[in-house]
Amino acid sequence: MSSSIIQHQGVVQGIENNHLEIMIISESACSSCKSKKICSISEAKEKLIYIESSDKSYRIGDEVIVFLEERMGAYAVVFAYGLPFIVMVLSLFIGYYNNASEPVMGLSVLASLSLYFGIVYLFRNQLGKKITFKVEKQINQTY
Repeated sequence: MSSSIIQHQGVVQGIENNHLEIMIISESACSSCKSKKICSISEAKEKLIYIESSDKSYRIGDEVIVFLEERMGAYAVVFAYGLPFIVMVLSLFIGYYNNASEPVMGLSVLASLSLYFGIVYLFRNQLGKKITFKVEKQINQTY
């Protein structure tokens, strides 16, 4: 079973040891609309990502394509949004069934989310090994 590939165009912004700093532009779904210049809804955001690469041929300003397997993206979404939501809801249910006041439940949610993200931060290297980006130089074709 093959998985889909998510790809974005980017530009190498920095190189340090075996890490590339790449800026990608994440565009909204309406970026191809002809009216996007007068519409306030369309948006594009610049994002910096860091990719480990032992290839020494990359230079600052090189145009590249960044690849990520779709299942790795889903894995990242689970850790960034799914599990924190579950932690938050569990904290609220525990507070509700223990007859805690609303301020106490709010503080318990903040504390549990802080603990969750603290644990994720401690294990960031292990997560970084599971969620890996790949990069290739973009071949500019002129016609």
